[in-house]
Amino acid sequence: MLVRYIILGFVVAVLSSASGIAYSFNYYKLFDFSAVLPFTKIAWLFTSGSLLVAGLSFIFNKFLKAIGGLIFNVLLAFGTIGSVIIPTVYPPTFPAEIEMPEFYPAFVIPLHFMVPMIWFALSSYFLKNKP
Repeated sequence: MLVRYIILGFVVAVLSSASGIAYSFNYYKLFDFSAVLPFTKIAWLFTSGSLLVAGLSFIFNKFLKAIGGLIFNVLLAFGTIGSVIIPTVYPPTFPAEIEMPEFYPAFVIPLHFMVPMIWFALSSYFLKNKP
């Protein structure tokens, strides 16, 4: 059963990394924040985040069999919404060559929702109960 969670974690990591890099590539054409958040960092954060989500989901479903999935999904949703505050309250220090750093929160806020959206979309397929 753990194997399904790990496979789902890697699939979510690949899809969210690809979508995050594609989004960033298009956004960097307008405002280049690649010095602050390069593509490799996006891929690494999404991969580690996806595997962390997979591990936590496994733990919740293993120990809270009846309502573990529900509790985990609610915590993931509220945690994602709460994480949007981080780039607005604690922005990184920007190099002097970056123009208009006030657009940085508008860039990173959609990135916060990519892993949970792909997780919610694929978890019903990968984690369905088999007799």
